[in-house]
Amino acid sequence: MESHPIPQNVTTFQFHLVGDMTLKQFIYLATGSGLAYFVFIFFVADYPYFAWPLILTAAGLGTAFAFLPINSRPLDYWTAAFLKAIYSPTKRVWKKNNKSYQEDPTFNSRLFTYLAGLQPIQQQPVPPVYNPPHVAKSVTAEAPPLPTPEQLGKTVDLARQAQNLQMKIIQTERTLNQIKTAAQSPTQIPVDYTQQVNTVLSDLQNLVTQASQIKQQIEFVHQPEPTNTLPLPIAPRPKVTVIVPTKAKVTQVALTTFPNVINGIVKDANANYLEGVVVVIYDKEGLPVRALKTNKLGQFTGSTPLPNSIYTVELEKDGFAFDVLQVELTGTTLPPLTITAKGPGVS
Repeated sequence: MESHPIPQNVTTFQFHLVGDMTLKQFIYLATGSGLAYFVFIFFVADYPYFAWPLILTAAGLGTAFAFLPINSRPLDYWTAAFLKAIYSPTKRVWKKNNKSYQEDPTFNSRLFTYLAGLQPIQQQPVPPVYNPPHVAKSVTAEAPPLPTPEQLGKTVDLARQAQNLQMKIIQTERTLNQIKTAAQSPTQIPVDYTQQVNTVLSDLQNLVTQASQIKQQIEFVHQPEPTNTLPLPIAPRPKVTVIVPTKAKVTQVALTTFPNVINGIVKDANANYLEGVVVVIYDKEGLPVRALKTNKLGQFTGSTPLPNSIYTVELEKDGFAFDVLQVELTGTTLPPLTITAKGPGVS
């Protein structure tokens, strides 16, 4: 059998100046030797204790950079890798819809919450107010009690559980987005994603419920005093239409008999049923709890009831635009929502 030459990467070829010495090795060696010779000429006579260590260091570094590889890589490669590892950022932040998930407000702020409880409350001076002798009262301000070690330990455990649930919720949302993207892509053979979406949404609902329970437990442990600080403003969703559930008419076809199940019919501007419209239902905290898809008759309905709350419904389909709907569930059977597309969507 004839031997074949081993393919080599010719792009990394370096010119050999003398024997196996490349031009880069020669430059490193010449630089170190030149610096050592310069120090020897000008500083050895006057400063021998300072000059000789500098001469040996310069000559040694020049020789090491030229002829001392580590794991088949030159020393300048390891030096550049070390500087890059020191000064380059190694922390990555996942962003979605211009929202950063870098910090968890419950877990990462536990130290500041604890230190804030230790600081004494500075009372502002109150101007004296004249009161009659028979109604005069003394007002004393008592400092809040410090948290006990048991409360601190329980808070840390609950915060760790909340962080784990937050990571699981993010992974579940990522899986739901992947299923949503796959459902929107056209395929030769139609694929039913209902079972996968229901499973993912069921897991997401369980995680959200657990997160709410942990949040209530943390609030119960701390029992913070009410303050006058206003909550951070939440950016409102554009074009939100409030839908008030009305009583079902006799002529209207009911899509479900279970209470708190959002359902409806989607039509275009010409009253034609729209098939393949993706319907995503969000809770009041902005987390997706249901993802549905209309059938040939433009109908969509959930499989399991939702808790009593206010929900936002968003619809998506290529070539059409829809309003963002807001529905309040109160434990009654919701009649089908009739949703009409505005027309071709704006790209």
